[in-house]
Amino acid sequence: MIDKKVAVEVLSDVGIGFLIAFPLAFVVLSITTYFGLSVSVTSLIQTGVFTCVALLRKYYVRLFFKRNQET
Repeated sequence: MIDKKVAVEVLSDVGIGFLIAFPLAFVVLSITTYFGLSVSVTSLIQTGVFTCVALLRKYYVRLFFKRNQET
């Protein structure tokens, strides 16, 4: 059985992540290209940035749904 509230939260989180991903990748790649960084360094930086943003996004999405669940 699918929990509809959980499904809405998951789809919201993934949707927000999808909307953030392209502009964020574009910014990171533009900056690393500007500084002439190697592919390896670019990959490490991009992985770090995406991980930090994903953790923050997930925290705030979870917090939003938790607060709405309490009311």
